[in-house]
This record gives sequence, C-alpha cells and structure tokens, in this order.
Amino acid sequence: MTEYCQAIIDFLGCDYELFENEKSGEKIINRWNELTEQGKKEGFFPLLILPEDVLAETLELALEDAEKENTPEGVSAFRDEVLQQAEGIDPQAFLQERLAGCWETYEGINIRGDFKECKPNDCFYSHIDGKKPYPELIIAKIPAKHPWELPAWFPMGGFNECPKPAEQVAVFKYWHEKYGAVPGVVTGANWEMELTNPPMTDAEAEALAEEQFAFCEDIVVQAGSGWDTIRAQASTLKGSTTWYFWWD
Repeated sequence: MTEYCQAIIDFLGCDYELFENEKSGEKIINRWNELTEQGKKEGFFPLLILPEDVLAETLELALEDAEKENTPEGVSAFRDEVLQQAEGIDPQAFLQERLAGCWETYEGINIRGDFKECKPNDCFYSHIDGKKPYPELIIAKIPAKHPWELPAWFPMGGFNECPKPAEQVAVFKYWHEKYGAVPGVVTGANWEMELTNPPMTDAEAEALAEEQFAFCEDIVVQAGSGWDTIRAQASTLKGSTTWYFWWD
C-alpha cells in the first residue's frame, strides 16, 4: 500500500476494501454494485476512490483551512461543519448564480449548440487507466446517513472553479431528490454519480445540462470538438444512468 493510500484510509476511518493490481475493471464495478446492495441493509454507501498523492494532500489542506486537526475527532468535527454549511446553501440559487457567470464568460460564443445522436452512458470511467484499472483502488464503506453527504466525508474541491465540499453536498442532495443521483467514484479531479431517474426528453436534458455546466464547466468547454456545447452535453445525459464531472 502506498503512503498516500494509507493516509486516505486513515482520514476516512471506516471499513474499506483495497484492490491492488486488479486486471478486471468489471470485477471492481461488480463489487461496488454488491456493496451498494449490502450498504442498504447495513447503513453505508460504497465510494470507489483512486488514491493519489494530490488527493491525500487535498484532504490535509481541507482540515488546515478549517483549522481542524488530523485526528478522528478533528475529522468528525470537520464533517459536521461541512454538513452544517451545506444546510445554508440553496442549490438552485447557487447553480443559477454560477450559470450567470458562465453566460457572461462565453458571451458571443454559441455555447448552447445543437443536439447530437449518442448512446446513453451507464458506466464509470475514472478508475480505468487506458484499458485496465489503476494499480491501487479503494472501495470505502462510508457510514453516512445520506448519499449526498459523501463530499463531507471526502472533501475534494475548492480549486479551479470546482465547488467547495459544502456546495457539493447541497447540489448532490438536490440532484438526489430530483434524479436519484448517488456519488460513486471520486479522484483528485473527478466525481462520478449513478442515478435512477435520468431526464428522458431534450428539454429535461438541456435543463440538467445547464446545471451541470454551471457546476462543472470543464465537462462542456473541454469536451471534444463538436461536443463542447450545452446541447451536446444534454444529448449525453438523456437516458444516461451515470454522470461524469472533471475539473482541470
């Protein structure tokens, strides 16, 4: 186990399963699905984590910024503080404010674009390096009360327009209530989510794409040529049961 993997496990302070040099990405996702069902009975949410040195540093910095010690007591107090902050955030107002900033940034550019033909997404990506899984992966069994609380347990964010953990909690709660979205994978630059109630019309998908653009504009503006518009993003969201977020 790498030093930063151990640091992440220590920070979480919960049960976990470690995958080292696993060759089958399907095996890892099958185990995540099994733990999802198990967690419904035992009171936890599985979170697939890609251990990285930058991620371990991010957790440490989150505690420092909150003036909390890296102890079980300090980490618990940090989580409570994030969840309390999230309660004071109106997620729709937060997204609309960020969207207004995006419209201003891309004024004069056809950022809305056109709809495209594409297949719905139904799988995770961030645990795969090329065609095989990264050599070290964790599935943590997060004993949170609600799935949207996972950013409080694993506080990446607050950099390069990536929302802060409390903002993520508020938005994830909103999306859980509307789409059944649950965080499933996290890295130093990614969140991926699984959902049960995806948008099924162009109008519904476009409304969601606007929100996701506000939440994570990189998934639109840094998409491949021809896919770097809101309606192209909407096309990938219609009927899809997984979402992907990435901050450069």
